[in-house]
Amino acid sequence: FLHAINQYAETLNNMFLNSSCFELQLWNNYFHLAVAFLTQESLQLENFSNAKRTAILCKYGDMRGVIGAAIREMWYNLGQHKIRFIPGLVGPILEMTLIPEVELRKSTIPIFFD
Repeated sequence: FLHAINQYAETLNNMFLNSSCFELQLWNNYFHLAVAFLTQESLQLENFSNAKRTAILCKYGDMRGVIGAAIREMWYNLGQHKIRFIPGLVGPILEMTLIPEVELRKSTIPIFFD
């Protein structure tokens, strides 16, 4: 699923970023999809036992940091279009920052100051 989100992001950047082709709804869908992926219960590793958490981290890593960095990168790519997402994305981005994972917070908190 993470691979599909990354392909979606690549397509947005390549085809729907410049002013003449910008599609607000596609970008909005990306951010909401990425936040939904990030906040799903099965990725909240702090809710698992240490043994289960360790097994998941060894096999898959913590995908929350990866998708958080991707969200931050996509936000910065928006350039002049960022204003079109305020206040609509404030809630979802705040929801991401409430996840108790340091790397994720390092990625998402700067969005509020941009």
